Amino acid sequence: MPRTYTSASTAFAVALCTTGYYLLPVGEHGLGGTVWAVAAFAVGLIVIAVLVYFQVRGYRSGRTSIAWVVAAFYLAVLFFAAVYHAMAVHAPDALAGLSTKTDALYFSLTITGTVGFGDIHAVTQSARALVALHIAFNIAYLGTALSTLQPSLPARREE
Repeated sequence: MPRTYTSASTAFAVALCTTGYYLLPVGEHGLGGTVWAVAAFAVGLIVIAVLVYFQVRGYRSGRTSIAWVVAAFYLAVLFFAAVYHAMAVHAPDALAGLSTKTDALYFSLTITGTVGFGDIHAVTQSARALVALHIAFNIAYLGTALSTLQPSLPARREE
């Protein structure tokens, strides 16, 4: 029997994740800490990608709602926001205009929404690489979502 989720439970999950994001401790570490941070980033990105993938597949098979697909994607937004904030702490000149967790969340949302106001922007090569990876992740998410949902979309008319 498929499990149903309400909008209220999804909103609660999003609020809980956002609270967790703001409570996440970020401090300065040496080279060893940086190596572990990069490894944690790689593992975290894989975990988020797998979560999003399975939520999209679960929606297609009727096991989950579109709200949970969006919530999983929002978790990716929070993940990138945490990484942007950590980068701003460790390399303050890497991202111009980014100094707080709220700035990082705002920046992550503008990238995800493809808005790009320009008030916060990547300056260093490592920051630009991170932003490029974030954009590529978004493209991969959209591609996965569209390919999974494609069979349920109306067929194209040949003219």
